[in-house]
Amino acid sequence: MTSRTLPGRILWGILGITALAQPVCAAICPRGRGSCPYPGKCFLYVDGDSNSLCDYTRTAITTPQPTVTSALPTSAIPSVTATPVHPTVTSAFPTSTIPPVIEIAPSSSLASAPSGTGFFELLQAHPLLVGIILFVFITMFLIWIYRHDIAGIKFRSFYGLLAFSAFISLGISEIIVYLIMGEAASGTLFAVLYMITGTTLTAYLWKSGNISRNISFIIIILSVLTGFVFLAPLMPMEFTGLVHLALGTQALTPGILGILFVLVLAFIAGRSFCANVCPVGSVQELASDIPLKKIDISRTRMLEMVRFGIFIAIIAAGLYFINLMEYTGIYDFFSLTLSVGFFIFAALLALSILIYRPVCRILCPFGVLFSLAGHFSRNLLVRTGACINCKKCEKACPVHCAEKGASKRECYLCGRCTKICPVNGALVYKNREFR
Repeated sequence: MTSRTLPGRILWGILGITALAQPVCAAICPRGRGSCPYPGKCFLYVDGDSNSLCDYTRTAITTPQPTVTSALPTSAIPSVTATPVHPTVTSAFPTSTIPPVIEIAPSSSLASAPSGTGFFELLQAHPLLVGIILFVFITMFLIWIYRHDIAGIKFRSFYGLLAFSAFISLGISEIIVYLIMGEAASGTLFAVLYMITGTTLTAYLWKSGNISRNISFIIIILSVLTGFVFLAPLMPMEFTGLVHLALGTQALTPGILGILFVLVLAFIAGRSFCANVCPVGSVQELASDIPLKKIDISRTRMLEMVRFGIFIAIIAAGLYFINLMEYTGIYDFFSLTLSVGFFIFAALLALSILIYRPVCRILCPFGVLFSLAGHFSRNLLVRTGACINCKKCEKACPVHCAEKGASKRECYLCGRCTKICPVNGALVYKNREFR
């Protein structure tokens, strides 16, 4: 198997595996969207009035309890006398017609019930402990594999190996624990933890020089899997919530905190989140590795102008609680819901085989914010004095930002330029003060 066909085969293998693990999509999303597999587990779900509907949904109106009016006189209604422990019901009917009352033991008695609890139930009762054990075990196992050169991937330092192993083991352990917990798990918490930790570790791998195209490829495969499992690619879908947060009409949620964190980190480390952690960007990156002739769009500023126009439209629609990103089908695709939206995003994914990251570069409203952060990022890929001006990096860059003096606002840290550079140390990721 050659290196050119390997990415394509891995991509289709992943899509086949995730199809077998398709979640049940029969429930109704409390935000008013159909086919939500786990209602109330999205980034912005808040239910302050306990009506089982999201407070940010226009349909979240508390339904009053119906009042039943009896046509019988009051004297004909059986009297009910309640006590704190066992309610007593006095009926006008003969006692022989009333079925016997079955006493149910309180939950404390169930908790102390012996020893019939199975191993799977124990795992469900202690998910955090299971996650920690899995994380430590998988991290140690990966360190052993790479230190014995079994995988054929080299790291410049042990700390780089540790950061990579911790990233991979975090994603794997999160997936396992999430599947064990089932509907009791919150996809938001798992997604936010992966988002924040993964972005931080990826930034460190770039800063320490321990990342390569092969290492990046492994990470984005894991990010795509987390997207299918946690339904984590809701980030482009949640821009409307960020708009209302700026207007003061939106509460600060864990999902928004995670988004704000990676945005701030982008001013320090560039677009490391877009590069390897975001499932939407990662699945497009995998598609772009399929060996077909690409359509090169050299006028990248035209795409940025189109994206900015869409950005303004999404803000305007968000003021009226209309989320235009829903029409891209991102949520339906990653929840494996066969709908019109699923096939729309599938078409966009097929387009990304020919055009590099069309969703990120044209449609995603966060692309504008990350582009701004990338332009002023403290750390970025720069040429050094060892550069021989062969221009191979410029030809390899799919977004045309490898030229001398070019802004890195659209640099997705794909690693194509560093991989093709013939001179070691001619193109490095470091502080912009050396530029």
